[in-house]
This record gives sequence, C-alpha cells and structure tokens, in this order.
Amino acid sequence: MADKKIVLIGSGSQYTEFFLQEVFKYEEFKGSTLAFVDRKPERLKQVMNIAQRLNEIMNWDIKIEGSGERREVLPGSTVVYCFIAVNYIAAWKNELEICRKNGLNPYEFHTTGPAGLSMAIRHVPVVLDICKDMEELCPDAWLVLDNNPLAKIQAAVERHTKVKVVGYCYGHELVQMALEQILGMTDRDESTKQADPVEREMMCPAGNITVRQAGINHMMWLLDVRDAKTGEDLYPKLRKILDTTDLKDIPIGYRFCTEVYKYFGYFATPADSHVADYIWFTDKSSEEKCGLYAFPVDNWFGGRDKDAWAKIAESICDNRETAEAFIQKRRTGWMSTQISRYMFYGEPRYFPALNFVNNGAISNLNNEIIVETPGVIGPDFIKPIQMGRLPDHLVPVCELQGLLSNMAGDAAATGSRELALQFLL
Repeated sequence: MADKKIVLIGSGSQYTEFFLQEVFKYEEFKGSTLAFVDRKPERLKQVMNIAQRLNEIMNWDIKIEGSGERREVLPGSTVVYCFIAVNYIAAWKNELEICRKNGLNPYEFHTTGPAGLSMAIRHVPVVLDICKDMEELCPDAWLVLDNNPLAKIQAAVERHTKVKVVGYCYGHELVQMALEQILGMTDRDESTKQADPVEREMMCPAGNITVRQAGINHMMWLLDVRDAKTGEDLYPKLRKILDTTDLKDIPIGYRFCTEVYKYFGYFATPADSHVADYIWFTDKSSEEKCGLYAFPVDNWFGGRDKDAWAKIAESICDNRETAEAFIQKRRTGWMSTQISRYMFYGEPRYFPALNFVNNGAISNLNNEIIVETPGVIGPDFIKPIQMGRLPDHLVPVCELQGLLSNMAGDAAATGSRELALQFLL
C-alpha cells in the first residue's frame, strides 16, 4: 500500500467528508498517501487538519498532503478524484431562470437541455486541463469523475484525452433505498418516505435488496430486483405494488418514476427529477400529480466553507471515541471511495454501477456513447459487465441522450458554437 496515492481535486466538496469516513473505515487504505487540492487555503487547511487528526487517532499511517496547485501533488498518483464545481450556485440559478423564461420545465437540470449544456461548458475545459496535467505527471493514474454533467464531461475526456477514466454516480443507492421503502424492506421509519432530495443525499440503503440496472447516467432502467438474503425475484411483487398503490403512498421523488413504469413496463431510475429531465411527456399536470419540482438550488450543499469544516474538526476531540463516532456516522454508501479500495484490494470485485464508453456492454445501444452498467474492478482495471440487449422500447431515450452527451462534450471541448446550437436544437 505504500505506493498507493489518492488525490482529491475540489476537496472543499461535502463529498470529502464521506470520503474520509470510508478511508478510515477500511484497512486497505492504511499506509497510502492522501492529497487534497483546494483553491481556498483556509478551507484546505481545515480539511487537512481533520484528516491528520483521524490519521493520528486511528493510527492509520497515511501520509497527508495538500496544495492549492494540483500539479504539486499529482506526480505518483494512483487514483485522482474530481469533485470540482465551477461557479455552481450563481450559474445554476441562472440556468434555471433561462429555461423557465423559454417555456422549459427543468427539474434536476444538471445533465440535459440548455442547463446541461451550460454546465458542460463550465466544467469540461477545467477537467481537460486536469487531464493534460495527468498525462504529463501521472500517465498511469485513473481519473474518477464525481461531478455533473457526468456523461458530458466523461465523453469529452474519452474523446479528447488519453487519460484512463471512469464515472461514478450514487443514484443506484438512492433508488435501492426507495425500492426498499416501496417493498416494505427498510429499517427506517415510515416518515422517511417523505424525505426530500436533499435529505435523501445523506441516507444509505439498508442492504436488504440487490438491484441490477443499465442505461445511461441519470436514465437507467431497473432490470432485476431481488431479496439480498434469499435471492427471490421481487419484480413481480414490485409491479403489483406499483400497479395498485396510490401515488401519494409512493416515496417522494419516485412518483414520476412510477408513472414511467406504467407506460414502459420497467421502473426508471435513479429519481423523478433526473428521469423527468429526459422523458419528454412531462407537463404541468404530471408536475401536480407526481409532486415534480425543480431541485432547490438554494439548498445545494456541495461546497463547504472553512467554518463548516472547522465545526467538523471540533467534533473530533482528539480521542478515539469521537473519531470512531465520526467515521461510523455514515454506513458504507456513496461508493466512490470503494473504487480505490477495490483497486487496492488485489482481486476483482463486483461494483453495482459505473459509467463507461459502451463498446458493446449494452449490445443494442450505440457503441460510442457513455453508458451506466454494473462493472468489475481489480488491480489497475475497471471493466463493464456485458449486459446484452435492453428491451427495444427502452433504447430510444438512452440512445438519443447518449449521442447528445457526446455532442455537448465535443462542443465544450472544442469551443464549437455550431455543435452547441445543434445540441440545443
């Protein structure tokens, strides 16, 4: 493990908290190097302080590095995580207002339409700069993309760099949690069915079911759902519940997915706001019926300032009890950290959802688009599982949006106004 180095670019993100909780939970990370990159010195100092406290208390023997300049820490990297958010809150609000002004009804508006294009234009050039540095300073490292619009950024990286890249979205956990609630197989109070999207970000599935999904990022289809203990096929039970249950008794955030199921025969994932941005039959009546509304931008919690990190540091009172309380606060979930752990583990491991260039993983989808499928992770390799064919009637939405992601990635990478306008049309 001494030669394993993880770099977190954009370490002011709230995801860094989850990352640290995972790193100090699993012994595979002992003895590795953990480097933080943040453009705000005081925030960087606080994040490094938390990592160092945990390292000393837990006796984890991790080397902690940090810098405002990524080039200082990239040499020798094994895995580079990208958490960056470029001018997020102000621009995201503007993108929502522009869509509404022009008669569009975005809900999550990260990944498609004018807002998705705008977000790609903001993020792709920065990520390509990171890739250029990686090609020079750590050409064998893997880049793990954890930021939106994921498929558009990944398409740009795949098509315009030589960097080894994989995309991760924890939507598979969100839908697994919702399905446990629908099937009555959760360990949570019934009130959690009413949790809003922001609250759900902080939850993890109970692990009582397993799911198999395939499609594209933010537009996957549930192909299989089973009891984790017995292996029983739960799709017949799920279909019966969805066919007979009043929408108000379906968890918030999954009522439109239920309506999509009634038309397509398969449950769409990972959540209403994502699926509704891709499916074209949303209107005011479906908004009212399903409780669809635009993601509450003012509640976005992606970045944290130095004071928020200082408060977390204060909760870890230089003793093992408070350190373990912080580490165990979140059960293993948001599995991005597990990508590194599985690569360090030494033997191939199954992973429930990753983003790749298709290359036949879904045999009846375009080979050049970014798809999301289960995968296998091993020492220095990440591969999709061959899923075969999607049911034919599920293909058109995925194919169209996958090709559009490639177009937006190319437009943002090359600065082509023509491609950008073609994407919008």
